[in-house]
Amino acid sequence: MSLVVPRRRRADINVIPLIDVMVVLVFFLLLAGRFEETRTLAIVPPAADAGGASTAAASLVVAVDREGKLFLEGQPITRVALDQALAAKALTAPGTEVLIVADERSLTGAAIAALDAVAKSGLRPRLLTRPNR
Repeated sequence: MSLVVPRRRRADINVIPLIDVMVVLVFFLLLAGRFEETRTLAIVPPAADAGGASTAAASLVVAVDREGKLFLEGQPITRVALDQALAAKALTAPGTEVLIVADERSLTGAAIAALDAVAKSGLRPRLLTRPNR
């Protein structure tokens, strides 16, 4: 019988790798949140001095590019299909805010058609602008 009692090593948790992973995740989320749909469609919103900043995030994005083509959530869509998609969204989630992003050089008629489609469906339209420089 041995008189020396082996000492148990205390279980240590190394938190340095956990901190590294968390920092990478935080940076990823910060960068991913800054990407906008307008950059992927090459749309430059018009400038406005009195544009209000909204704290609520839009749940739908309707974009109008320079040629007047419509996009719903980044996917090309026709006006008839846009009306149907907005009506379906109004049935499932009434009062949803829809962000309308129109290029400053786009046809006014296409942007107004998108605004009209959102208003007819009963959803809340919001136009995206950028501040004047």
